[in-house]
Amino acid sequence: MLRVRFSALDCRPCPVRRECINSPSGKNRELRLRLRLRHHGEHQALQAARAERKSDAWKDRYKVRAGAEDTIAQAAGRCGLRRSRYRGLAKTSLQHQLTGAAINLARIDAHLTGTPRARTRTSHFARLRPADQTIDGAKTA
Repeated sequence: MLRVRFSALDCRPCPVRRECINSPSGKNRELRLRLRLRHHGEHQALQAARAERKSDAWKDRYKVRAGAEDTIAQAAGRCGLRRSRYRGLAKTSLQHQLTGAAINLARIDAHLTGTPRARTRTSHFARLRPADQTIDGAKTA
């Protein structure tokens, strides 16, 4: 167990002090945190996964997933696939198949008409650049 104690000066200016302090005198300013060993293991696994994300091999594997993530985002945003319109597995499956066909048709149309891809792949600071400049060969609108 980990005990964290606070000074009275730390709590005095807080507007929600009464919600935190249970004692009538208001002197006990202490949090008790229970440390669990399994959380420590989860934390170590999370740190290892974050370190792995910086490797080139992981970035190459993620490129495949990024394409699938884009498709899912497009289905959710454009076609409203977050909620099913129907009840039952058969009708929901049909909705997913028709949504996939609609996304394919929209992508074919965008390819044939030369519609530029979304600019979400660049930073928000890219909007500050002059309009006649390109970033890494990206199309300008």
